[in-house]
Amino acid sequence: MKILKTFLLATSIVLFASACNCESKSDTWSDAQEEAWKSRCMTFMEENGVEKKNAVDFCDCMFEKTSDKYTPEEAEGITAEEERKLWNECDYNW
Repeated sequence: MKILKTFLLATSIVLFASACNCESKSDTWSDAQEEAWKSRCMTFMEENGVEKKNAVDFCDCMFEKTSDKYTPEEAEGITAEEERKLWNECDYNW
């Protein structure tokens, strides 16, 4: 009986862990696509007077939110409203 309980617990943990964040699209981004996205973000932020440290934190957050919800192709076409929602999720106020 103890073996059965241990097996069921282990199986439950594995199933739960594999179900978490299963709809994330972050695995569709290559390292090069991530770097290019963050580079564009950094350029935009620095051109608008945001300090580098804040820009890095913000771009990291925005990339995490964007790559979780969108493939690289989808991200190219997000609307200003969708981008504003991601901005609010990062909750940065300078």
